[in-house]
Formats: sequence, structure tokens, C-alpha cells
Amino acid sequence: MLDLFFRKYAWTANLALLFVAAWLTAKTVNTLAGAAIRPEPRADVAAVPAAPPRPTLPATLDVDRLYKLIGQEPPREAEADVAQAPVSPQNCDDPSAAPAKSDLRLQLVVGVIAERARQSLATIVDLNTREAQVVGVGDEVGGARLLGLERVRADTDATGNGFRLVAIVCNKGTKEYLDFEGGSAVAASGVESTGNLGLAPVPPPARGAPGGRGMEGVRELGQNKYEIERGVIDSTLGNLNTIATQARIVPSFKNGAANGFKLFSIQPNSLYASIGIENGDVIQRVNGYEINSPDKALELYQKLRESQRVTIELERGGQVIRKEYTISGP
Repeated sequence: MLDLFFRKYAWTANLALLFVAAWLTAKTVNTLAGAAIRPEPRADVAAVPAAPPRPTLPATLDVDRLYKLIGQEPPREAEADVAQAPVSPQNCDDPSAAPAKSDLRLQLVVGVIAERARQSLATIVDLNTREAQVVGVGDEVGGARLLGLERVRADTDATGNGFRLVAIVCNKGTKEYLDFEGGSAVAASGVESTGNLGLAPVPPPARGAPGGRGMEGVRELGQNKYEIERGVIDSTLGNLNTIATQARIVPSFKNGAANGFKLFSIQPNSLYASIGIENGDVIQRVNGYEINSPDKALELYQKLRESQRVTIELERGGQVIRKEYTISGP
């Protein structure tokens, strides 16, 4: 039945297929022809104006919002009128001014108050180098100048009768004190003073010699060269009590070892002043012999009586100075 149907109407299907094929062919030909005759589009690039550059906005950072994101508070701006550090008083020349505790890295080890205040001595150790130094009034130590030694009331004594010894120094124009506890980083003022013993007036040079330093029988020939008459040597070395009163002599130590004798409070017109010895000089050798003990010093006294030439090596301000002396006369 179906076979008969398909045979009867097969021409209809063929006709439909031919129609579809013809339509597709016509569509294709139409597309190809249109593409062939269509003009090719061309753009005039030169006629098109260039786009203006986009402005670059400055980068901004909202600091307040940033600190909120991290949960922190922004730092406060420093005040313009910050209080300046107090200026230390320049009171070294004021005998009645009370000293303040020094912040220098120095410590008083031993102090001796002499009957004449300007002859007082102190042993002070530098806490940085651990080097002890014997100084007299007017000497430099650790960048400060020793003014003297004083007894001040001890605050720890409940009776109010206790005293302690301090060394008064001038540190950059400010009067300060050193004690046995060493310097402190925090200065403490209000120390009761019993009078600055270190500011006793220095006696004027004795008259009779130019400049107040010479004595009869001693002549300066040149730099560090002198001529001394034999009579001056005999009279001076013959009376040790006299030469002992012309200067204060103490042993000197460096790095824990004796390195000579240090002289303080040299009297004007004395033999020491006449032969060029100054306060603070450390005599280390005489005629090549080290004098680091009292026994050697006494032995040299006897040798000097018979010498025609004397050479002294001394340390002054960290430098070694050599002085030569010629003994003249019978």
C-alpha cells in the first residue's frame, strides 16, 4: 500500500528537491555577485583627530582611613614649643654656689684636705678607662678642673652630724662634685657646702727675679737647657726640709704601676720653678735612672752632688719632655 503511494507521488518529492536546489543556487550566486561589486571600505586615518591624552590624577593617600583599616591611631604631631633643656649655671667663680652632683664618669677614691687649701690632693679614677690619677687643685681630670675638696653633710646620717668628703670640679663652667659613688647620669642639686676650699687665693710670686720664677745661681740657656751653680745644688740638697717645702711631691701611678713622682703647689722662686718644673709634672727619670720608689729618689740625691750634667725626663700632659742641666763652678 505504501509502496504504491510512494510510486504514485514520487514526482512530487523530486519537484520539491529541485526547487530547493534552485533556490540555494540562486542565493549563492546573488551573494557572490554582491560581494564582487560592493566597494572596498577605506578609512582616512589622517582626517580622524587623535584622541586627547587622558590626564593623570595625582596619587592621594588618606592616612586617617589607612590607620582605621589597620586598627591603629595616627601619631601625634610634635608640639612646636617643646620645652628646652635647662641650661647649667656658669658658677665656677662663685665661692658661695652649691655644687651639683656630676654626671662625669669619674669617682673619688682618696682625698686629702691640706691646711693650705690649694695644696689639697685627690685620687680620682676614670670609670671608662679604670685609670687612677693623682691631681691637685687646678689640674685637669676627665675634661674637668679640680677646684678643691670639701666636707659636706651626709644625708644618710640620722643624727645630722655625719660628713662626707667630695671633690669639687668645674665642668664646662658649672660647679659639680664627685664622691665615692662615682658620677651619676641624673644630676642632683642642693648639696650643702661648707665653703669652697679649692678657691683659696694663690699667693703672688715672690719678688727678686724676673717673672717671679727664677732664683740666683740658675740661668736658662735655651729651650729645656739650664745652667746651675754648684753652690745652689749643695745648699739645696744639703737641707731636705727646705726642698720639701718648695713643692708637694706624691707618688704617681699609671695602670696600677708606679711611674714616678708628681709635683704640686710649686712655690715661686723655688728651685723647681727656676729649672722649668711645672705643677702636674711627673718626673720619671733622672740621668737615665727610673725613680719609682723613695729609695731610688734618695740614692739619686747623692749622685747629683757629684754630677756635672743632669738630665731629667718628665711627663707633662701626656708628652715626655727632656730637660738638660749643666752644673758649673767648683
